[in-house]
Amino acid sequence: MNINDIYVSACRGAFDRNTTMVRLVDWLENVRPAHPRNDWEKKQLPAIMPHGLFLNRRQDTFQTHSGLVQIDIDAKHNPSMDVDKKLSEIQACPCVFVSGKSCSGSGLYFLVVAAGISNDNHSVVATEIAEYYEAQYNIKCDIPVSNNLSSLRFASPYAPFINYDVEPLAIEV
Repeated sequence: MNINDIYVSACRGAFDRNTTMVRLVDWLENVRPAHPRNDWEKKQLPAIMPHGLFLNRRQDTFQTHSGLVQIDIDAKHNPSMDVDKKLSEIQACPCVFVSGKSCSGSGLYFLVVAAGISNDNHSVVATEIAEYYEAQYNIKCDIPVSNNLSSLRFASPYAPFINYDVEPLAIEV
């Protein structure tokens, strides 16, 4: 997989129904908003749909899968987690393409390259991958975010780690 050829849909915030195609690496390297002060401001941040390309924000307009699974780890589900320490551990995983702090700074996210993933098996593969990382790193993942093909990832003021030598994770389903 050539990571420079991964394109996803982007929008100007949670309430924007229109999408545009962006090269994922460019978006991750260049979109750096100010820290949101509240949930309303968070929902105004630029966002991507990391699981693929869509004609608009509706899941039924899916066009092409990105080959990625988004994993979201919220502080509310992991109250004693040291975000920086956990982020360092996860960044060392060869299958993690992108990892970083959430826009609030209290949670983290990562994008895993999943071998053989498609629109048809996305939910099953995403669940398996989330459960794998829960067991591997003693974390609680927000599995609905992983399963939802059209879930959003808001831009973060924190620069992400990008693994340019990523290896796909093969999950038996």
